[in-house]
Amino acid sequence: MKDNNSNGLTRDFLEEEEDQDFNLNEYIRRYFRYWYLFPIFLFLALTVAFFYLQITQPIYSTRTSILIKDENKGLSGAQGDILSELSSQFGGNKLVENELEIIRSQTLMEQVIKELNLDVSYTSKSGLRTVNLYKTSPIIVKAEVINPFGYQEPLIIHMEDSTHFRFNDEDKLFTFNQRFNNAWGAFVVTKGTDSEFEDVEVHFTEVKNLAEGMLNRLSVEQPNIKSTVLELIFEDSDVQRSKDVLNKLLDVYVQSSLSDKNSEASNTLKFIENRLGLITGELGDVEKDVESYKTNQGITDISAESQLFLENIKENDSKLNEVNTKISILESVDNYIQNAGEGAVAPATYMIDDPVLVSLLTKFNELELQRERYARTTSPNNPLLQTINTQLSGTRQSIRENVQNLKRGMAVTKRNLEGINTRFSAGLRSIPKKEREFVGIKRQQSIKEELYLYLLQKREETALAYASTVTDSRLIDAPISTFHPIKPKRSLIWLGSGVAGLVIPLLIINLLFMLKNTVQRREEIEKVTHASILGEIGQMKNTINGVPGEESIIKMTSRSAVAEQFRALRTNLQYLGDGSCRVIMFTSSIGGEGKSFISINLAASLAYSDKRVLLIGLDLRKPTLHERLGVPNRVGASNCLIGQGHYEDFVQSTGVHPKFDVLTSGPIPPNPSELLSNGKLPLLLAEMREQYDYILIDSPPYGLVTDSALIAEHVDATLYIVRFNYTIIDHLKRIGDLQRARRFSNLSVIFNGVNYGAGYGYGYGYGGYGYGYYSEESESKAKNVGSKLKKLVGLG
Repeated sequence: MKDNNSNGLTRDFLEEEEDQDFNLNEYIRRYFRYWYLFPIFLFLALTVAFFYLQITQPIYSTRTSILIKDENKGLSGAQGDILSELSSQFGGNKLVENELEIIRSQTLMEQVIKELNLDVSYTSKSGLRTVNLYKTSPIIVKAEVINPFGYQEPLIIHMEDSTHFRFNDEDKLFTFNQRFNNAWGAFVVTKGTDSEFEDVEVHFTEVKNLAEGMLNRLSVEQPNIKSTVLELIFEDSDVQRSKDVLNKLLDVYVQSSLSDKNSEASNTLKFIENRLGLITGELGDVEKDVESYKTNQGITDISAESQLFLENIKENDSKLNEVNTKISILESVDNYIQNAGEGAVAPATYMIDDPVLVSLLTKFNELELQRERYARTTSPNNPLLQTINTQLSGTRQSIRENVQNLKRGMAVTKRNLEGINTRFSAGLRSIPKKEREFVGIKRQQSIKEELYLYLLQKREETALAYASTVTDSRLIDAPISTFHPIKPKRSLIWLGSGVAGLVIPLLIINLLFMLKNTVQRREEIEKVTHASILGEIGQMKNTINGVPGEESIIKMTSRSAVAEQFRALRTNLQYLGDGSCRVIMFTSSIGGEGKSFISINLAASLAYSDKRVLLIGLDLRKPTLHERLGVPNRVGASNCLIGQGHYEDFVQSTGVHPKFDVLTSGPIPPNPSELLSNGKLPLLLAEMREQYDYILIDSPPYGLVTDSALIAEHVDATLYIVRFNYTIIDHLKRIGDLQRARRFSNLSVIFNGVNYGAGYGYGYGYGGYGYGYYSEESESKAKNVGSKLKKLVGLG
C-alpha cells in the first residue's frame, strides 16, 4: 500500500514538472539584477568604436580595366596593314588567364615599388589618427643603404624651420642635402613640399615584404569569362598613391610585354649584322683581287667565247653558291637548335624557303619566349612550364629531322652542280690561262655582291618589324577611386559596437548563471523540492551594532523589513500541517545556512506574541546557540538525555523576552546519535509540551549527519533552511527526496538571506508593496533610487 502511495506521489510530482511552462517574464527579470552591466558595456563599446574610428586610417578602393587582345576571345589587329603583318612575325597570342597571373607577379610589383620609391614612406600624427604624407611630406629621404635596424624602427625627423631639422630626440640641428650615416643606414635628406606637419616618421620597408603586402591588396578579376577584359582593384589609404600604383603597374606590364615580343627580332638583327660584317670584308678582298689581277696581267676585255663560258659558269656557280648558302643556314639552324637557351643567336627565317621548317622554327621561337616569360614569374615545377618544356623538346626533334632531310637533298643538288661545273671547266681549258683566272676572280666578286645586297634588304625588313611592334593590351578606363572609404564602415562599426555592448553583458550574465551552482531564486526551490516555502528572510546588513548581521538578534518591536518577515513567518506557522504543530525542528543541508539565526529570532517573535517558547539546542556536535544568546553551556540537553536531572533544572532565560527560554546543548557527548535514539527524547518533549506553547529545536545539518533524521521522528513539523547564494542547488534534490518519501512530517522551507535586487522574482513584498512600506532604521538614499528603478522596469 505504501508503495502504491509512493508511486502516486512520484507521478504527481512528474506531472507537475511537465505542467510548468517556460515563463518568459521570469526569465527576463533574472537579468535585471545585473542591469548596470548593460549601460557600462554599451558605453565602453561605443567608446572603443569612437576611438577605433578616430585611429583607423580610411581605406579607399581604386579600379582600372584593360583589354587583352586575344584572338580566341577578343579583338585582333587590323588585317592588311603592313605594320601588323610585320608585327605578327614576332608577336604571340596571349591567354587572358596567363596575363592575369603575370600582372599579379612579385617581379612586376617590386619594379613598381622601386620606380615609385614606395619602400620609403612618410607619416605624421593628426590627433589620434596617423596621416600618410605621400607626395606631401616636408622632407624626402633618398636611401642608399638601410641597416636591419632601419627596417624595424621608424626614423623621426623634427622640422625646426624651413632649413633645419633634428633626428629623433637629438639636440643637434642639421640642414638639407647632406649625407647621413647612422643606425638606420646611409641616406640623403632633401627638402620636400610645404606642409603643416612638423614631426615626420620615416618608415623603411624591404621591397620583398612590401610587394607581398601590396599584392594582398591587389585583386585582378575577369568580369566576363567570355571577354578579354581584366579589372584591377587596389585598396590603399591614400587615393593618389593607389592611382599611381595602378598606372605604374600597367606601364611596367606593357614594357615587359614589348620586351618579350622584341627579343626574337633583336636576335635576328644581331645575326644579320654579324653576317654583314663578314661579307663586307670578303667583298672588299675580292674587289682588291680583281683590281690587282687586271693591273698585273693587263687584261681589259674578254673574248666572246670566254664571255659565253663565263656566263654559263657564273649561272651555275650562282646556283651552287645558293645551295652552299642554304646548307650553311641549315647548319646554323641545327647549331641553334642544339644550343638553344645558352645565348645562341637565332637564325634568320627569311633565308629558308622550306615552309615546314619555317613553321617549326616560328613555333620553336614562340615556345622559347613563353618558357622564358614563365621562368621569370613561376617556379620550375609549375605544370605550365613543364608542358612548354615538353613541347620544346618535341619541336626541337622535328626541326632536326627536317634539317637532316633538307641537307641530304641539298647534298645531291650540290653534287649535280659540281658535275656541271667540271664540264664547263673542261671547256675553259681552251681559254688562255690569264683570262680563265680573271673569270674565277670576277665570279667570286659577283657572288659576294649578291649576298651583301640580300643581307642589307633583310636587315631593313627586320628593323621595320622591330620598330612597329605594339603591345597586346589596351587601357579601357583610367584608375578611378571611390569617393567614400570602403573601410572601416562607420555605420557597421557603430551597429556592431552597440550589439556588442548588449551581447557581452548577456554572455557574462549567462556565464555567471552557468558558474553559479547556488540557489538564487525562490522558483528554483519550488521547482526542485516541490515543498512549500513558509517564509523568506531578507539579507541582513553586514553588521548591526558591531555584531555580524547573520548572528544578530532582531529587535522585534522595530518596523524593519526583516522584523516584519519574522512576524509573517510567525503567522504562517498556523498553516503548518493541521495548524497544531507546536514542536518544530530547524535543519539545513550544511552549516552556515542560518538555522540558529532563524530559530532564535522566530522564538523571540513568538515570545513577543505572548507565547511561551523554549528553544532547544540539539546540535550536540557543534553547538552555537549559547554563543549567540550569551548564556553558559555547562549543562543542557545532553545532561537530560543521559538522565542526570530534570530539564527544568537546565533551562535558562535568554534575556530577550521573559517568555523566551533556552535549553542549550550542554557538554558535547562522544556518541550524539546513540544519545538521541536512546528513547528519552520523546518523553522529554512530552513533558515540555505541557509547559510551553512552542518548542523550537536547533538541530545539526541533515546533509552532514543523521541526528536530524532521529529528531524528526518526534517533532510536529520540520523547517528546512535554504540560504540565498549559499545553498548548493544539488542539495535541493535532497529536500525533494525527503518530501516525496514523507520522511519529515510537515516539511516546509525557509528561504534565508535573500538579496532583493532588481532581478529577484517579483519582489515578494507582501501584496506587491515591497519593503519600502516599512521604515528601516538606517534607510539610505541608494535604496530609494533602487526602489524607483524597480518601479520603472515593472518590478515594484
